[in-house]
Amino acid sequence: MGTRYEEGDVVATPNGRGVVAAVLTDSVEFPQEGDELTDVSASDDQPAYVVGLEDVGSAVYRASALETSDLEDEDATRETDDEALTEVVDEDVNGLDGLPEGWDRDSVLEYWSSIGGSWKSCVDDLTDEFEEERAKEHCSAMKDEVIRSERWRNRF
Repeated sequence: MGTRYEEGDVVATPNGRGVVAAVLTDSVEFPQEGDELTDVSASDDQPAYVVGLEDVGSAVYRASALETSDLEDEDATRETDDEALTEVVDEDVNGLDGLPEGWDRDSVLEYWSSIGGSWKSCVDDLTDEFEEERAKEHCSAMKDEVIRSERWRNRF
């Protein structure tokens, strides 16, 4: 078995650096351009990784296409040579609109990595600061920004 990654891990991909936003162990339909969806096969033995990319959007990869990296280290690995399982999705979302002033994509990716990269861990973290419903709204907006699509909801 090869390297396994967890939600929140910073990785290099064929499309640049990013943060693992979901570890898929069941097959799902992943958003693509327009209203299109593409089937992604995944299992416990062969997970697929949704990575929110540093520059733009997100895509799905196998572990063999990823390498551990660092968002803040300029010398860290930026890209790998393998291929993504999907095209990069980059839809217009309003993920940053409700966030504190000054937050940008980099801020969201760094925060997402620091809390373990899952919506649930985000809600747990922000519930101390906000009421639970507001925390859920903030975390949904952040995951929208990480993935650059709202179509992750009820999928993974």
